[in-house]
Amino acid sequence: MTCFLASPSKTAPERPPCPGDQRAVHKRARQRLEQHAEIWRGHPLLRRIYRRYHQTLDDTRSCVAGIDIEIGAGHGSFAEFRPDTFSCDIVPCPWLDCAADAAHLPFADESLANIIMLDVLHHVDRPADFFKGAARALAPGGRILLIEPYVSPVSWVAWRFFHHESIDMQARPLGDDGAHTGVRTDDPWDANIAIPTLLFWKDLGAFQRRFPVLSVVRRDRFDLLLFPLSGGFEKRRLVPLALAPVVHALERFLTPLTPMLAFRCLVVIEKTSDS
Repeated sequence: MTCFLASPSKTAPERPPCPGDQRAVHKRARQRLEQHAEIWRGHPLLRRIYRRYHQTLDDTRSCVAGIDIEIGAGHGSFAEFRPDTFSCDIVPCPWLDCAADAAHLPFADESLANIIMLDVLHHVDRPADFFKGAARALAPGGRILLIEPYVSPVSWVAWRFFHHESIDMQARPLGDDGAHTGVRTDDPWDANIAIPTLLFWKDLGAFQRRFPVLSVVRRDRFDLLLFPLSGGFEKRRLVPLALAPVVHALERFLTPLTPMLAFRCLVVIEKTSDS
């Protein structure tokens, strides 16, 4: 999807207006974002989990000169954590700075210090287009910071049978036509949970050969229990907030089993300074 809409307080390149079918899709997406914003306000355990994500992302930011943007900002929680972040999603919302497609970033060459994405990459129908645009827009030394689902032997079962998003481990995320990513191009909420695992674990070499100026400098797997037990934005919560410290302690005990149990991953990608 390529429609771009900006809030009046920001300037951005003009794009043609969305045709009727895209307006309908964007209306549904806007409703979904508003639902998530409401869930966020009423779910203290989810806020606690995501604040930890936000701190992790903030700790791994590049310090080069440039703008920090969050793509797929959704309910805008990272901008609440770090207010100087420029927040974008596929549709305009009052709490966001602009709306833009991740595959068509409307930012000047080498103008961005950090591109922050939390649960977004696995929704992108053409990841190759996104990384190409990110390599263009990032300043040398700038970073792409990703927190995404991870497919471990245990989490595969949960993603496959208890989660509303699809999982296709046979997909080819770097395909140029988007036909083999497992993500529908006509629905911004469609997803393939497997994309981050395929890109950065199963075939990391293919990613590095395709984008030699983007170096994967960190890969962590985490979230063994608390996130799936929280229910996320879509499912019923299975653990009360008061037990979160106990679950955290159990996760630390299970750390040696992280590759078998993890539900989440952090990936940090840096644009090389000699690009």
